[in-house]
Amino acid sequence: MEIAKKFTSLQEISKAQLSKILNVNSSTKYLILEPSLIRPLERVCGVKWLKGNGVDKIFKLETTTPDFSNSTHFYMIHSDIKLFKQVVNQIRSYVDVEKPVKDKFHIIVVPRYICTYENELEELGLLHDSIRLHSFQWMPLHLDARILSLEIPNIYSSLFVYHNTSYLPILSKVLWQLCFVVGKPRLVLTLGEYSNALVLQYDQLCDDRGETDKVDSDFSALVVVDRNVDYSSALLTPGVYSALLSEVYPVSAGICQNKQEESGKLDEKFNPTVEKQTVNINMESTFDSVYDDIKNRYFTEVTSVLSSLTKQLKTEKMSSKEMALDEIKLYVKTQLQATNSRKKFITNHLLAAETIINTLGYRYENQKTIEQNIIRNCDKATNINFLNELLATENNRYTVLRLFCLIAIAQSMSESEIRTFWRKYLHQFGFHYGFAFSNLISTGFISEPAQTTGSFNLQGKIKIPLFSSRNFQMNAKNLRQIPQDPDKINLKYPTCASYVYGGNYIPLITQIAGLLLNSVPIEEIRTKLEVFGKLSIRNDRGYPLPARNILIYIIGGVTYAEIAACNLLETMTGAQICILSDKIITGNDLMEGILNYPK
Repeated sequence: MEIAKKFTSLQEISKAQLSKILNVNSSTKYLILEPSLIRPLERVCGVKWLKGNGVDKIFKLETTTPDFSNSTHFYMIHSDIKLFKQVVNQIRSYVDVEKPVKDKFHIIVVPRYICTYENELEELGLLHDSIRLHSFQWMPLHLDARILSLEIPNIYSSLFVYHNTSYLPILSKVLWQLCFVVGKPRLVLTLGEYSNALVLQYDQLCDDRGETDKVDSDFSALVVVDRNVDYSSALLTPGVYSALLSEVYPVSAGICQNKQEESGKLDEKFNPTVEKQTVNINMESTFDSVYDDIKNRYFTEVTSVLSSLTKQLKTEKMSSKEMALDEIKLYVKTQLQATNSRKKFITNHLLAAETIINTLGYRYENQKTIEQNIIRNCDKATNINFLNELLATENNRYTVLRLFCLIAIAQSMSESEIRTFWRKYLHQFGFHYGFAFSNLISTGFISEPAQTTGSFNLQGKIKIPLFSSRNFQMNAKNLRQIPQDPDKINLKYPTCASYVYGGNYIPLITQIAGLLLNSVPIEEIRTKLEVFGKLSIRNDRGYPLPARNILIYIIGGVTYAEIAACNLLETMTGAQICILSDKIITGNDLMEGILNYPK
């Protein structure tokens, strides 16, 4: 069976898991969904399937208590204590503690509930008799060709910001379940603290519950990588269309949708905001042929492709006016529907491209030049001046902090430079973000200040950061991630994966895949990669790779730019590279994880 068909079959496994939960009660049910779960759940099952499993009506979770009948209530929420308490408070308004109705209220927690939830219900006297808890983690969602996502939010902030490992067993279990479908690769490479822990937990699951009996795997190698070993790939401004789309618009489970906004809208500082065009784009190649053509193109080429497609539609419209009656009938029967669909796709992408230009265009080239300087460790003073200019002119806390983090890992910053920036940042965006300084330390962007007194002293001397300029430059150049001459990179017909960042940088996962596909000796691979973090290579007589198929599992989120870079490597080598992650992210998502206080 082809890998694509196996990935499609994952949906059926998820359905079976959800069906088992829903059918603990055979009566008709009302399903109340947290809004952010709607898109991912649509990838798992449709409304028809839910009705076939006893769901009579579906509602969005609201702050106010809805007026329901006596049907069984199933709430589905993410693992969030605030949401959980909101749901419990709604249920309490219905429950008669003296005479509780058994099996009437159920809470499905994605990906799983924690003991705190049970303790909360126990204290209220609602556990088991009044409310039943269920954990549900769907199998990886097949969003596009060889792209799998778990669509679990907050993995990055949980693991890398607050070092809360409660999600790690979920990630290892997903890998264990997936191996029953695609087999266990003979070569396993892990890079990063959590990646190593994940594979060790996978081994424990195999010992406790058994492992796949498939002799041959669909993948010759499994590569598991922590997000923090290659921050640059998330922080750099991408140049390919799919990545820019996710930078500008909200994307959930591969669906990019934006509803009409009010014109003349102002931000919290009363500055006019860029109006985003209304779009609805399914970022799945088989669904949208136009997206399939332009998703991995550099943005300057996208507009010319869309212009060409628009001209084709006009030509087709003119030729249809000159058709005879029989030709018109044939045209309506065989081509009109496809033409209308293509017209809708083109319109959506033209509107999205216009919004990308309006949102990023005015500073894109300048930022690209600055990022090139940062990556190549040049013109530090100019880079910091641009950062300060961005701080003064951009009312976007994520964009500014993102550039600061890139400078922090690629160029050494003095105590004075860090202190001055952070003071200005707090003045600009609010002193309630003071806690985020410790988050920057926790994630490794900056180092913890030396303690000159018993209290926290921001003005104390700052040690060399975890990702120092010298280490970053040495490691990246050793792995050939920084092209010698970015201006010579062909952006129209790329042959170098760095094109996804305008020729500035090649993602680490792409270089790792290249090493494996080129059969570089394992000891040489070990030497090149062990400087990035904790490394483990398991070779069960699976190297050199017998087949050019690699599964890459990124913990903490993957970007569309990294996916595009791997797609180019596939094209150039004839390989198949599947990307699996907890979520498809942008650099702004990482910044949000740093600036959001833990819930």
